Amino acid sequence: MYSQSVLAVEEYRQRLIDRESRVVHCEQIHIRLGNLRLVLAVVAAGVAWESLRRHDLSPWWLAVPIVVFVCIAAYHSHILRARDLAQRAVAFYRNGLARIEDRWAGTGQTGERFSDPHHVYAADLDLFGRGGLFELLSTARTRMGEETVAKWLLMPSTVDQIEERHIAVGELRDQLDLREDLAVLGEDASVGVHPEALLRWAEAANQMRPEWLRWFAVILGVSAIAGAVIWGMMGIVTPLILIVLIEAILTYRLRKPLEEVLRGSEQALRDLDLLSAVLARVEQHNFDSPRLHSLQNELASYECPSSLAIARLRTIVDLKDSRDNLIVRILDIPLMYSVQVAFAAERWRRAHGQAVRSWLRVIGEIEALICLATYSHEHPDDPFPEFVQGAAGFDAKDLGHPLIPAATCIRNNVPAN
Repeated sequence: MYSQSVLAVEEYRQRLIDRESRVVHCEQIHIRLGNLRLVLAVVAAGVAWESLRRHDLSPWWLAVPIVVFVCIAAYHSHILRARDLAQRAVAFYRNGLARIEDRWAGTGQTGERFSDPHHVYAADLDLFGRGGLFELLSTARTRMGEETVAKWLLMPSTVDQIEERHIAVGELRDQLDLREDLAVLGEDASVGVHPEALLRWAEAANQMRPEWLRWFAVILGVSAIAGAVIWGMMGIVTPLILIVLIEAILTYRLRKPLEEVLRGSEQALRDLDLLSAVLARVEQHNFDSPRLHSLQNELASYECPSSLAIARLRTIVDLKDSRDNLIVRILDIPLMYSVQVAFAAERWRRAHGQAVRSWLRVIGEIEALICLATYSHEHPDDPFPEFVQGAAGFDAKDLGHPLIPAATCIRNNVPAN
């Protein structure tokens, strides 16, 4: 068993060294690309200056450094993203080594929001708070995963449920690539997704009625474009003014449902990139244990894959956020932009809103199982309990508290009673 612990440490350290080398490599490329972009900017400025001074130098030469600059900027963005992912992987393995070496207290989520002073055993067993069991166990990326871990710590489960989880944890124990992939997903490394707010928004009744207004808004937007063309070509502005006036009246009458659908969704629709990425990674993984296979099937039981549906919602959120752009603000009413985005959000809610609760529950349970698998991988000396039929009893050998460092933990045998 000691050799298994050593293997886990060696594997973490080897991967840590590899990820640290990736960070260094990406940082070197980042510096070179930054210098190259500066050179290209100077070249472009020089070409522009010469094209103004000399009539025989075409300004079209400016296109060359500009195109190269844009291509390098896109590649530079890719390098920066790769560096960020490598840095998160470095933190992932450092935290893992800290847990193995009993240096983890104060490095993770304490779970104090789940603490109940009236709970029968939570305080006695140090479930929450700095250095508590939740901090040791929870490596979840979403709040659903954290909530499931906390629920399992606070509430009893049936023997069948526990044994089902043991089989799933046994499968996940050595799947380090899956755990690393989940650890580096999203725009940042923090725990994300607000399930309560997302569920309230997704399961709320649609407000944009009647449905024919959606098509009417499209017609008005097209008509406004046609009115602008008529104004530009024929100098007649009256049709455009009349159309924009109708659009303004309609937008004003829809202001309350627009507020509910668009303005009231900021917290609900945060971290959708993370949620979509986690769903996609779970959907593509091959699971064998009955519980994991059943959970994965729940994600695939709807007409549209859950990750794709959330990705589409993320696109709608991007359209919603673009209303802060000055040009979009100017064209908002003529194009009926906000109205059409709100109708798109409600179409999504009508198609997928009732499935969101199931998706969040599945991700929460899979993340909780991965948390237990991480602990099992990092502490191979700690076995699963075995349940037997018959009179109530408890038999343990080398029993110790997981929150006490291994170097100072005094283990005891508890004979069957």
